[in-house]
Amino acid sequence: MPLNILFLFADQMHGFAMGCMGNPDIQTPHLDRLGRDGILFRNTYSNAPVCTPFRATLISGRYGSQTDTLRNGAHVPEGTRTLAGALNDGGYRTGWVGKWHLGATGNVPVPPELRADFTEFIGYQCYNDFLHGVKFYDEDGTEHVYDHHRTEVTTDIAIERLERMKDDPFALFVSYQNPHYPEQPAWEYDRMYHGKTLTRRPNAVDIDPYTRTHSPPSPKPKENDPLYQRYGNDLDEYLRQYYAMVTQLDANIGRVREALDRLGLADNTAIVFTSDHGDMQGNQGLQNKGLPWEESSRIPLVVYVPNGAKGVVSDDLISGVDFFATCLDWAGCSPEPSCEGDSFAAQALGNTKLMNRPVFSEMRPWCMVREGAFKLVADKDPFTLTHLFDLESDPYEMTNLLNMPEHMEVQNRLSTLLTEWYHRVSEKK
Repeated sequence: MPLNILFLFADQMHGFAMGCMGNPDIQTPHLDRLGRDGILFRNTYSNAPVCTPFRATLISGRYGSQTDTLRNGAHVPEGTRTLAGALNDGGYRTGWVGKWHLGATGNVPVPPELRADFTEFIGYQCYNDFLHGVKFYDEDGTEHVYDHHRTEVTTDIAIERLERMKDDPFALFVSYQNPHYPEQPAWEYDRMYHGKTLTRRPNAVDIDPYTRTHSPPSPKPKENDPLYQRYGNDLDEYLRQYYAMVTQLDANIGRVREALDRLGLADNTAIVFTSDHGDMQGNQGLQNKGLPWEESSRIPLVVYVPNGAKGVVSDDLISGVDFFATCLDWAGCSPEPSCEGDSFAAQALGNTKLMNRPVFSEMRPWCMVREGAFKLVADKDPFTLTHLFDLESDPYEMTNLLNMPEHMEVQNRLSTLLTEWYHRVSEKK
């Protein structure tokens, strides 16, 4: 029986920022409960760990090199078969709420030609502020202004849209901007972490985590920015603020699930929670995203399907191109030949057969493949292998195994996989 689809995703939330992923410092009771009610996929990757490229992959089911979307502000090429278009053809109402960031940036509406076939739409391009300038633009381009936190507003609108769509088959995609910088949690969540000592990952280096925003522009000099005054040159405070943002997001996931129950939708709606990319947070001495390291490219994935797997923890390798195929599977739609990914709908139902295939990720300068426990990274131009890691024995990527004699067999196998993939998706012969 086809299912409704509720696809919820965060922005810049790495795959380790949940209690159910073994993080003892962060409070995510609603996501942990979603994992107990469904399935936690522990090895999920963004195919392009930056805002726009992830969204392009989600919408097209294709890699960024294939759609030329490996940069922020890019748009999905005209004529692309989209996920929303396929679901529309399958009789679904398709809706989008929140940050879009395809084709432009700024606190501006998204014109119909950029909406990738979503027929019900209320959001904005990209505006990095949670407390001021909270504006959403609906299908007609009408501006709606709010005076409370962007995360709560996004949830309020998502619940309103669920109420509108509940009598028909629907697929609603809710794009939160949380916990992307600037770190601006609501006061009650800020207080939850005030003064707490958090455990850094073993590969962390003390850096200045502050990042300026362009939309809106941060104050200059940075010393005039209240955010810099809060966590500039203070990685521990940045982590406290980030964790508070995630906990606030978690509370809103709980609100959405309560709405599903109230509206009688819980028994026929598949729920996905994930993120577009991670956040380096000083790990490997780096910040932000767009990198092959685990803290940037590994993303959370928790899935609930009515009468499906319950309390299962999966080590299957999943990546962003798989969401397109899986949503079509839940909707009872035929597969799309253009989609690069594979459906994990069977796994969400409790199928114990592993999805035994490699996954790939890339940005303009680099690409990577993971198969089993091993991950191989290469620079693209010229194509040069740079890193090999055994993530089972070295989860923090502290020992580069490249060209070590005892690992040449796996290196050569992964090199062949990565080279063939890179040439195919970039149309190099």
